[in-house]
Amino acid sequence: MKGFVVFLICIFCFATVGFSADRYLITPLVDTAVILKKIQADYSTINNRLRFYKKKVKNASSMSAEGGEVIGYYDKQTLKKIHCIFYGEMGKTEEDYYINANGLYFLFRKETFYDKPMYLKDSKVKNTFETRYYLYDHKLIKAIVRPNASIALSNNEIVGRHKEVLDMLNTK
Repeated sequence: MKGFVVFLICIFCFATVGFSADRYLITPLVDTAVILKKIQADYSTINNRLRFYKKKVKNASSMSAEGGEVIGYYDKQTLKKIHCIFYGEMGKTEEDYYINANGLYFLFRKETFYDKPMYLKDSKVKNTFETRYYLYDHKLIKAIVRPNASIALSNNEIVGRHKEVLDMLNTK
């Protein structure tokens, strides 16, 4: 009889463990190092093939104080990269958006600040900040800011800016 009760208890325990696992969402772990290597490889491939892509240039004067431009790079009909330059009185921002079949996966942003208005002859670069944003499944997984004094964009800001740039590029 004792053996039968122990057997029933074991069956009950295994059954509840099996059923309880169904109640919890189990998310697969993402190997960030592998994803970063893949993003870096795709980044290099696109930049090495840039001269073979078709360019589409749009004036982006409404997106910054002193004007700018948005350049799309297409492999056949597929958008691979968007390069943006936005000018301000005391500096400029360059942004490179890298796109694959899943959407935006990498953003490189470079901000350059001058000691006086950049249209003056003797203006000099005062500071430069570079930020690399790595995205996976539409989520920011890593941001590298150099030097550390710059403020990194949030996931929502990145997605919003990307949408603005895409809209600008797609205007007639």
